[in-house]
Amino acid sequence: MTDGDPGVYDPTDAVTEIAPGFWQIDIGFQGRRGVIATYLLAGDDQVTLIETGPSSCLTNLRAGLAQIGFGVGDLTHILVTHIHLDHSGAAGPITRENPTAVVRVHPLGAPHLVDPAKLVSSATRIYGDQMEPLWGEFCPIAEDRVVPLLDGEVLKVSGRRMLAAFTPGHAQHHVAYIDLAAKWAFTGDVGGVRMQGTDYVCPPTPPPDLNREQWYESIARLQGFDLERLYLTHFGEFRDAARHLADLGPNLDEFLELGSRAIDDGLDGEAVTAVLHDRMVLGLGDVHPGIVTNLEWATPSYMATLGIQRWHRKRLEAQQS
Repeated sequence: MTDGDPGVYDPTDAVTEIAPGFWQIDIGFQGRRGVIATYLLAGDDQVTLIETGPSSCLTNLRAGLAQIGFGVGDLTHILVTHIHLDHSGAAGPITRENPTAVVRVHPLGAPHLVDPAKLVSSATRIYGDQMEPLWGEFCPIAEDRVVPLLDGEVLKVSGRRMLAAFTPGHAQHHVAYIDLAAKWAFTGDVGGVRMQGTDYVCPPTPPPDLNREQWYESIARLQGFDLERLYLTHFGEFRDAARHLADLGPNLDEFLELGSRAIDDGLDGEAVTAVLHDRMVLGLGDVHPGIVTNLEWATPSYMATLGIQRWHRKRLEAQQS
């Protein structure tokens, strides 16, 4: 453990060069370091951003790009793993400023980037007056700037060949991007959430698309690429890809079982959330409390409760039909 909070954001230390033409940018979500990462690839006269983060972090993203030597206007491609607000929320404002960048996204997610009204309405029901401070501005993207992906499509971006692998389970519209030559994967949320310096792979289970069976299939698909490194949006690089992915499925089952048992025992939402939060704390082990704070920002236990409640209800309905 350290005396100071390791999660306090320092914009001067937000950029990490991983390899030539490849950087990680910590965008300082809610003033926290180690919660949301975006990744930048540059090569062959192309500049590719993987994940945009929310618009509330756009100032920090701009600063990170500037440290590398780029601006929003230099982007040629934007790849998002899915359309949840913490992954693609800034895509609209970025493309409004940048007249040429193309956004690649799952075909189920594409319509919600073109017209985000339903997405914003649904999120507002959950977050209420916290929408603006959490996520910032939303705006639509011109339809001709949003190009739906094909499953298995190989994208040639920034001098790399990136395979788009449809990977539902966390969300129906989820895509992982596989660097075929390097055997690296940008896993969004289907690869779980993990804090730097820890081993616990936490399954993010928000509503409405949580699907255990599909998630297991997606894990198996990722394992089939014999990956060497994972690049998580929450958070960062991990070089033990095989162990990480092997832990994710059992951890998902444990999370679902804990939540379901608590629901069956008649616990209310707040109490279920406490059960899930305690499991997250236990998984992290002996860490600074700031790391617990970061994990809660990355995958809030109250959102996990909402997802598991919905999943549990649908499972019971299926058994009774």
